[in-house]
Amino acid sequence: MRLGGSRTAFGSLVALLGAAALAGVPSAQAQESFKIGAPVSSSGRYVAYGAQGKKGIETAVEMWRKVRGDKVAGRQIEVLFRDTQSNNAITVSLMNAFIQTDKVDVIIGPDGSNVAAAAVPPWKKLENRPIWLMPGGSSDVIEREVGPDPYFFHTYAWSYYYHDNNVKALAAALGTKKKVALLYSDGAYGRAHVDDARKYIKDAGFDLVLDELVREGSSDYNPTLAKVRARRPDILYLAVQTNDAIQLTKQIQAARLNVPYLVGTAQAQLPEWQDAVGDAQVCWTGVTTWVPGLRYPADAKEPGLFPSAADWEKMWTAKYNAVPEFLEVGYYASTIMTLLAVEATNSTDREKLKEWLEKQEYQTPLGSSKFEKSRVAMHQAFGTMVVFQREKKPDGTFGSVLLYPEQVATGKLKPCAS
Repeated sequence: MRLGGSRTAFGSLVALLGAAALAGVPSAQAQESFKIGAPVSSSGRYVAYGAQGKKGIETAVEMWRKVRGDKVAGRQIEVLFRDTQSNNAITVSLMNAFIQTDKVDVIIGPDGSNVAAAAVPPWKKLENRPIWLMPGGSSDVIEREVGPDPYFFHTYAWSYYYHDNNVKALAAALGTKKKVALLYSDGAYGRAHVDDARKYIKDAGFDLVLDELVREGSSDYNPTLAKVRARRPDILYLAVQTNDAIQLTKQIQAARLNVPYLVGTAQAQLPEWQDAVGDAQVCWTGVTTWVPGLRYPADAKEPGLFPSAADWEKMWTAKYNAVPEFLEVGYYASTIMTLLAVEATNSTDREKLKEWLEKQEYQTPLGSSKFEKSRVAMHQAFGTMVVFQREKKPDGTFGSVLLYPEQVATGKLKPCAS
């Protein structure tokens, strides 16, 4: 009888301890976290891009917590920032670790086109690869390597979108039958862009009167500019990277070519180019996914997470004492979209996230988040880019007049002064 009583007491004690232990253990869902793998270039040649990406993700998570609370669908939000060091081999290692060791639910990044391209093979080879959003990487080489993969979502513009939007803006402002001189660099950037620049210029009905390669790192572009002068183009169109664009811009100003329209691509949006060329930036156009002064409205469903472009810019400027850069906006929008996907599906399952992302559409500070098919990739958002023209204001500062698309335009394309 004493033995039986002891067993009964022991059993009761075990049950009591078990109940107490279980009372302190949260549900399986509450124990889970939503893991974002964030490869960013915190050092090396892409450090400026990496800093933008990191701030974009961090600000999105802060905004989510302010509007929705600390969790998403009952899960802790965990962002794993890892430095690619702007190095392809390190990027490969990080992608493998994110997928196989960290078992992240989503990858956002990386930033520069070279490291973004390096990230494709290790992600693509793994059957259990997670959803991947890429708010950087414009090279269409990346697009061809990814192919029509259902788990890849590109949230930046491919290189050919630069020229599609650039030429549409020129045709809308000037009509066709204008003479164009195209200069492109002999490096990776120029060679990646030149075929599409030629295609869209010719398809629009412009006359390509000069198609000239220039050497990266050259100190003297005057022989090439002499050829430009001889052709008397209406439009001078550059497809070169920042440092070469700085040198060319200064020498074009000094040469007094009197070309009515000076057209750039990515360089005109960059503070490095603007600061280096000073007054020579006036009249140049550029094309980008984001530029201060956009007038996209707030999203009707989620105005707290996706305020108007003006309000978002105001928030960012107050927080960082600087206007937002294009990757900061792209990483912000991409991160909010992934958090909304987890909330809406109450899941981190990649099939459910994929299906939801394919169907969603929000009005973000970058425009519509709707995914469409591009040349090769299945999911492309933010392909409509903004074309702008640099101007000098009466107070001596510089700014941008928005030219295209029509719904965000703040002015008309103007010819350069002689």
